[in-house]
Amino acid sequence: MILLTTLNAHYVHTALALYSLQAYCRKDLPDLQVVEFNINQNLDWILGEIYRKKPRILGVSTNIWNITESLELVDRLKKVRPETVVILGGPEATADYAAILQRPGAPDFIVLGEGEETLRQLLLQLEKGQADFSSIAGLAWCQGGKVLRTPDRPPVDLAAIPFPYPDLSAFRHRILYYEASRGCPFRCTYCLSGWEEANLRTLPLERVKTDLKKFITAGVRTVKLIDRTFNLDRARAAAVLQFLLEQEGETEFHFELVGELLDEELIRLLKAAPSGRFRVEIGVQSTCGAALKAVRRYYNLAALQANCLALTAKDEGLEQPRPLVHLDLIAGLPYEDLATFGRSFDWTFRLRPDELQLGFLKLLKGSPLREQAKEYGYAFTATPPYEILRNKWLSYEDLLVLKGVEEMVEKFFNSRHFRYTLAYLFRDETLSPWAFFVALARFGQAQGFSGHARTQTALYDGLWRFLTGEFVAITGQKLWPEEHLRSLLTFDYYLSGTGGAAPAWLLPQATGLREAVKELLNDPVQKVVPLPPDRPVSEVRRRMLVFNFGLDPATGEEGRCPILIYRPAQGRPVWFRLPSTLVAAEAVPIQVASQSGGESDE
Repeated sequence: MILLTTLNAHYVHTALALYSLQAYCRKDLPDLQVVEFNINQNLDWILGEIYRKKPRILGVSTNIWNITESLELVDRLKKVRPETVVILGGPEATADYAAILQRPGAPDFIVLGEGEETLRQLLLQLEKGQADFSSIAGLAWCQGGKVLRTPDRPPVDLAAIPFPYPDLSAFRHRILYYEASRGCPFRCTYCLSGWEEANLRTLPLERVKTDLKKFITAGVRTVKLIDRTFNLDRARAAAVLQFLLEQEGETEFHFELVGELLDEELIRLLKAAPSGRFRVEIGVQSTCGAALKAVRRYYNLAALQANCLALTAKDEGLEQPRPLVHLDLIAGLPYEDLATFGRSFDWTFRLRPDELQLGFLKLLKGSPLREQAKEYGYAFTATPPYEILRNKWLSYEDLLVLKGVEEMVEKFFNSRHFRYTLAYLFRDETLSPWAFFVALARFGQAQGFSGHARTQTALYDGLWRFLTGEFVAITGQKLWPEEHLRSLLTFDYYLSGTGGAAPAWLLPQATGLREAVKELLNDPVQKVVPLPPDRPVSEVRRRMLVFNFGLDPATGEEGRCPILIYRPAQGRPVWFRLPSTLVAAEAVPIQVASQSGGESDE
């Protein structure tokens, strides 16, 4: 048996590289099989699973997240089954091939760069028992204690690689990866893609459409296109988006875009999709001109800002933009200190993304920036992921501040459990998002909800205490009415589906209004109270929460706003505005209702 394997970062991920190699080699090597593991599994168990398959040849795909474990796995396999020929590939193996081949328990071969044709030729020669590998381009091996390597292989024709996945039914609930193009025209010094010798190549457009249709037909949950710049060719990108808009199904497609290269047509197509169809990722990285020039990052901040705001703008009648927008920042670029990064953070946050990722610079092997590490005073981890520890502009203490902000952004913003509360806090530019999250991080460290997992209830309670106490003490003023904070956090709490004991400070239901709504729901011809589709009225009555907020949670507009929240036994809660005429039903002051939220009330 010839076996290809890797250690994915998570179970839900899939290894596109393995399936592309299998598809490319299948005609000549039909017994080639793929098995995936992940780094969260026990290495002894993984070794046992491979050993039981008795592969005569084992190929291992490596990357920054699994190179350490992969090398250990190879070392162990060589000790218990030395007759197995081991081949390594992937960016981590390519970048450090000489050192890897000379270590104890080394693999027999390393495929350099693109692996499809190199691996095919190597496997065919091994199967025939041939020992001269000098004619195979893109290969390295050790012979007589000396590392040998052949010249780089010319870029592969992507159209020669068949559709990679053999049976999509097995991947329906995992994240699948797909490439409609390979390579990158940009040459950012912290990245490897733009510095590869291979030119940017694309699959024929009709082939792309056919492939994407296969995912939809199979009911795949999420497909991530790994094209470095999906919208480099705007006409081609528009054709793909238009094609996907015409399809049925619920598959989500994820695209990596260059924000500056968006145009009106692409923005229109992205926003025309139903909720959950498109997800886009845009790398802002920094707004510091000196930093961007130092790493040769193409940028046009004015165009980026205009396009991102157009993409995230709320259309009439919608409460959120239809495509989910994820923006990236990189901390640790040359010339960017803590204050400069804070300005980049504020600028990016105010583009209104759904998610904001604060990443940390990694000095990748083979990247030009790693070669400049001494010039910029970089210290970074000796083991993967080679993450920055300090440079001339950021101390390690500064990085701890950034790490704290990253954690708070993940827990409170990217989780979307506090969506309406945070939207209200940042509804204008009065408050600096950077200053807010720095203060929240310090509070979290002092109060013990930083650095480890906490229940959602604990996070709600922590944010309530921060907003009504610590932040008031820091700023010396109350920026928001406490009653509005209570209403919004109550709203977010119940929409998140958080279970368990509720915080005591949550706003109680409007009991008089709730009784009025129940009476209306008893009327079979009522058209006043909006209802979730396909739900029996009896279930809505039993599982509804009714509040009389002092502001509209979606718009922030002040004034009485009656709300109904329906929390189903399964699935996500939904909410509806009730007619303002119903507010009169709350004729008595708000009474403290059971914190069960009315789930068992009937």
